[in-house]
Amino acid sequence: MAKIVKFTFDNNDEENLTQDSKESQNQTLDEREAIRKALEDHILANFAVKTILGIDFVYKINKNDIGVLGQIAYEHKRRPGVFVADYIAKGYKQKDRYVIDSLAFQLGEPEFYTQILNILKAKKALPDV
Repeated sequence: MAKIVKFTFDNNDEENLTQDSKESQNQTLDEREAIRKALEDHILANFAVKTILGIDFVYKINKNDIGVLGQIAYEHKRRPGVFVADYIAKGYKQKDRYVIDSLAFQLGEPEFYTQILNILKAKKALPDV
């Protein structure tokens, strides 16, 4: 004789999945904000930028290496007006924060820009655009 076995499924699994996806979204938002802060700190410390008006970027993390491609709108320290520039940056993750160690503007430093681009390709940390 055969027995009929009923399986009861709870909706708790679906709730747990949505909770996990929300946590991963929060983690990526925190990660993105940490990278944004590292970029802003590096730009303000090393370039003649008075105020960053807007910054847009895409990034890719491979192990501890970070590759960033983006565009920035800023006010220059010595020249009046608003400027927009494309840039590339590379950095690394240090414990719980991100550090940008090289950044180059496409029109200002084309050789350095190409050098960073090649390094990111070799480390497989170049973001897909």
